[in-house]
This record gives sequence, structure tokens and C-alpha cells, in this order.
Amino acid sequence: MDWTGFLVLGDVARTNARTYGDKAAFRTADGITTVSFALFNARVNRLNAALAGLGVQKGARVAILSRNRHEYVEALGVAKTGLIGVPLNWRLSVGEIRALLLLSRPQVVIVEACFVAVVEALRAELPFVRLFAVIGSAGDGWTDYEVLLARGVDTEPAASALPDDVLCLMHTSGTTGAPKEAALTHRGVLANCRTAVDQLLGLTPDDRSLAVMPFFHVGGFWYHLFPGFAAGCTTTILPEFDAAAVLRILAEQSITVVHLVPTMIAALVERPEACQLDLACLRLIHYAASPIPVELLKRALATFSRSGFVQGYGSTEAGMITALFPEDHAAALADPTKAPLLLSCGRPLPGVEVSVSSLDGRPAAADEVGEIAVRGGRTMVGYWQDPEATARILADGWLSTGDVGFKDAAGYITLVARRGDMIITGGENVYPREVEEVLHRDPCVLEAVVFGIPDPRWVERVVAAVVPRPGSAAVAEDIIGRTRAQLAGYKCPKTVFVLDSLPKNATGKVLKTELRRRFAQGDRDISA
Repeated sequence: MDWTGFLVLGDVARTNARTYGDKAAFRTADGITTVSFALFNARVNRLNAALAGLGVQKGARVAILSRNRHEYVEALGVAKTGLIGVPLNWRLSVGEIRALLLLSRPQVVIVEACFVAVVEALRAELPFVRLFAVIGSAGDGWTDYEVLLARGVDTEPAASALPDDVLCLMHTSGTTGAPKEAALTHRGVLANCRTAVDQLLGLTPDDRSLAVMPFFHVGGFWYHLFPGFAAGCTTTILPEFDAAAVLRILAEQSITVVHLVPTMIAALVERPEACQLDLACLRLIHYAASPIPVELLKRALATFSRSGFVQGYGSTEAGMITALFPEDHAAALADPTKAPLLLSCGRPLPGVEVSVSSLDGRPAAADEVGEIAVRGGRTMVGYWQDPEATARILADGWLSTGDVGFKDAAGYITLVARRGDMIITGGENVYPREVEEVLHRDPCVLEAVVFGIPDPRWVERVVAAVVPRPGSAAVAEDIIGRTRAQLAGYKCPKTVFVLDSLPKNATGKVLKTELRRRFAQGDRDISA
């Protein structure tokens, strides 16, 4: 793909409108409604012009609270004139959304009709908001989104963003605490886009993409949907994940590329139609956001055997870091000596450096576990209005990922824990992923997560929460016994809590902080 002239987001929208014209840029899940590249650019221009007419100037924030839809993409298109998009996680509580709005202080809030009540509950606390717009219908005090667009003109705006201007504030996942707002620039977002199109996914205008990851997540929007748009693909937008709908759309719309997280893949392989539908067009499954259990990955590779798999490792703050390509997956299945590749998240992508420092601060040797840091042009510029948190994670161009792992002699990175999730019990380090891999091989276990809780003798005690397979009688003592046959005693869970489900965030990451809080406080009513 020719990236000449693509310096800011507006360059992509404007160029693609000329290049692809009436070709569908976005399609609804039912395949009926489409928005062409030309129409999308015109609508983005109208939105920018309408906001400018209201006196909303460069640097102002525009928040969006909505499920996935094409208007969401348009709302983030306000970056064309230097406004800053603020995607909000619609699964957060009213209090959590309040905190994010008070931090970003947007002048404009665009809301899907089904979430109007959430914003109404906060409206008295948001005097800095000049405009409340609704996608759909609402009562007094709300401006219809389509009416707002009609106030603007579709000609290209005179004002434009610069490459190092902040494009959007993306919220971190919040798995280790309250979400923070990572400030991403046009330059950084386009660098990640270029990597996704050319190195990670190999996208062309002939691809048909399915966008199912939530757009408030950096992986779903900037690392998948936007690269597809930039490459001239037609993207089908699903409002939220539904396993049956995903499989149906993959088949009916001849989708070639899809981005999923491990929990979504787990839901797909459980459905019988996954092996029955004609998915011959599906050339690539991109999975990311959290490590995938090897047993689940093997099931997915067998279920979607005609598709290539590529794993991406990255973060909101760091951008794209590594990739495990289809040839790596194939090699791991064909050669038992290369089986550990399925535990890996791959090697660093072009343009990014990865360092591993031992837990005592020195450079780690090959295969030695340490903390992972990255450097490159894809990282955030910092956390919005939080210089102290920024200083803790960014130093001398290096960004600390908060992940613990190791690099082998061939350069492959394997993650073993989040820094805060590593368990120190009786002076020994326990890496949860090693234990979780064993639990996922247990015939009675569908999902498993390992974490530490305070212990008066050992400082921390290794425990696990599991969700049993449907129809199985998961007995905690038996699971512990089978685990002890495969791991050193100090690594094995001392307690297994059998749950109906695991708490997860919107992208499927298990909320270990919630589990630690719950069981450290003595909640044993559902434990073994």
C-alpha cells in the first residue's frame, strides 16, 4: 500500500473518498445498509463543520458512548480538524463514566439512544459540555445526530490537524485498577495502521473485514477497523459480540479477515456450526488482547483449519509490539520441538525495540524471565492530565508494558504474567500462566484463572477460580490432585473456587483484581 501523503487521519479519509468513491466502506450486520467511502468522508466533513459552527475549536474533546456502528467511526473523524475523540466504554458503571468525563472534560457528547439515561444521570455534573447529541431519538435537551450533520457542509475543512497532535484519548482496560486515558497522536496511530496493513494482516482492497471488537478498545478500532478502512476494505460492523451472529456473517458475507480475543474464539469453537459452515473465504483470524490457552488455540486451529492465524501482542499505551504469524503456528503443529511457539506471542514487529530486564534490574539473558519494555514510534505521548503516572511508565523513550515474560534465543517473546499478577509464595515466584495452562488441560475445566491472595504463613497463597465444562462434575480436590501430578507443589493451587462464570471486562480479559478482592475478603460460599 502506498502511504505517501498519509500524515494525519484526515488524509486517509479524503484520499480514500477519491480512490474508492462509491465502494462500501462500512456495512451493517444484516448486509442491507452500506456507507461508501465518499459518503463517509462527506459525513465526517459535515460533522466537523457543524461543530466548528458551534464554536468547538481545535483541542476540544468529543466523547462518544455507543455500541459499534458507522456513526462511531464518524465521531472519531472529528480528529480531522484537530478535535480529540474520547471513546467511552458503555459497559462501565455510571460512576466510572462520570470519572472519565470529569477527566477529559469534553465539549461535545455523542450518545447512542439506548445510553441516554446514563448521560442524563450525570448531566448536572457536566457544565463544560456544550452539546449533547443523540444517535436515534431522545427528549428535550438532545440534538439529533442527523440534524447536527445537516447543519454542516460536506466540503473539505480548512482547519487541519498536525501529525503530533493528539488524535484521541483511549482508555486502558482497567484490569489492574481504574482506567487511564492514553493520549494517542495522529503519527502514532498511522504508524500502527501501517504496521497492521503491511506487516501484520497483509490487507488489500479485496479484503472483507468483520469488526466485532468494541470500538472503545484500541485493538478493535485503531488496530483492526481503521487499518481495514485505510486499505480500502469493506468492513461489516457488528454492534457487539454474538457467537452465532459472527459465524453466520463470516459465511454469508464471505469475510476474509476477523479480529477476535481468546474468549470470543472459545465461544465460537463451542458451537457446532463452526465446523459446518462454508468459511472458505476466511483467510486470516487475528487474535490478541490476552494470552490464549494452548489447548484452546489447538482446538481453534483444528476448527478453522483453512484459515491462517496471527497473534498480535500490544497495548493501548505501547501500540503493536510483536506478532506470531501463520507459518509459526504451522511449524509448532508440524514439529514437536517447536511446540512452545504456541505459548509465544511472536517476535518484535518492524520499527519496535523490545527489552527484557531481570527482576533485579539487569538485562535478562535468553529465556530468563523479566519485565518487558518497548521503544518505537507507535507509543502514546502520555496519560491525559496525569504526569506522575506517565513518568512511571515512560522513561528515556522506553515504555514499561507492565508485562513479565522472556525472550528466547530466536527472539520470540513469551508472556508469563502481568507484573502485579506474579505470585510470590514462600519466597518462590509463581507465574500464573504456567499453572493456567495445566488447568486448561483438565477434562473438567472450561475456563481457569490463577491468582494470589494474602496468607499469614506464605505471604501469598496460590489459588484458582475455574468454570467447569458443561455437564462435568468439577470437584475442586480432584482438580488440585491432577494439577499436583504435573507441577511442583508450591505452584499448585491450594484452593480452587468453582464458579459459574469469571468476571471479565468488555474485551474478555479476566478481572483478577475483582477476584483477589472477593476471595481475600473471605468469600468462600462457592469455593471447594
